[in-house]
Amino acid sequence: MFLGPRKKALLKHLGWGFATLFVISIVTFGAVNVGKSAEDVAKQALGPFVTQEQLDGYIEEKRLDDPIVVRYGRWLGDFVQGDFGISPVTQRDVRSDVLPRLEKSVVLALVSLALTLPLALVIGVFLARNTANVRGTSTSVILLFFSALPEFVVGIGLLMLFGVVLGVLPTDSANLAFGSSGVQVDAYVLPTLTLVLVSIPYIAWVTRASASEAFSAPYTRAAVLRGLGPRTVTWDYVMRNAAVPIVNAVALNLVYLLGGVIVVETVFAYPGMGQALVEAISSGDVITVQAIGLLMGAMFIAISLVADLFVVYFNPRLKAAASR
Repeated sequence: MFLGPRKKALLKHLGWGFATLFVISIVTFGAVNVGKSAEDVAKQALGPFVTQEQLDGYIEEKRLDDPIVVRYGRWLGDFVQGDFGISPVTQRDVRSDVLPRLEKSVVLALVSLALTLPLALVIGVFLARNTANVRGTSTSVILLFFSALPEFVVGIGLLMLFGVVLGVLPTDSANLAFGSSGVQVDAYVLPTLTLVLVSIPYIAWVTRASASEAFSAPYTRAAVLRGLGPRTVTWDYVMRNAAVPIVNAVALNLVYLLGGVIVVETVFAYPGMGQALVEAISSGDVITVQAIGLLMGAMFIAISLVADLFVVYFNPRLKAAASR
């Protein structure tokens, strides 16, 4: 009858997640509808070069004369049931266009994270153990260099090097949708490498700070005095106790990857969610913009919830606080 601390914490996080998603839906819908007449919304969807007859027909079809609260409730209800609407620009079902692109963006972000995480952890531990020597300083300078570069600069640099100068990789990723399996794999390389290079510094620095503190902790010194090997001390004692800030850093980085792919997808013509959002905004496809905005908000909230659960797992002292 009574829920345990873990279930209470989970329900609390889920409640905040749904509340946040509700706010995101209001902001997303309101950004393209509030303060605009029905004719303005219709023109935004159909473009400026339409006849009055077309505008009247669209307003009647979409019931844009209804109060904005009614239109918001209708849109959100349809969205929850899986009906994302019909794009007024492409005249196609938005769901069938957006979900495959969402899948490609998620794959790109996860592959990038899978490569970033072990590299960043190793580099962070290396920096924690070499804070005052030439190797540690040189590594920090390299990380600082890549962290200072915007994604599009790194992407264009890699594109010029591997796609133009060396000619070993495709200069765009449009072949993901049309090419053979080998070509599709090649098309992932440059976008993934770009995201890895710009993502490693943040996680590595958080790992260095957290691991440095754990290396000097009493439990670590006790493990060393018991004769445990360096690898066991580092990964079983130091990294386990340093995991909480690292998990938060990974979650923030994954959110960054899902948001940062917008720039990277545009540079490499990667057929993902970011490119779809840019195309929808430039063409005035408000129905698609609303769908992408809410989907990306849902992904960010899901990532935050998973990160919170991992934090509670790695730090049992937070369970009691989370359940209050």
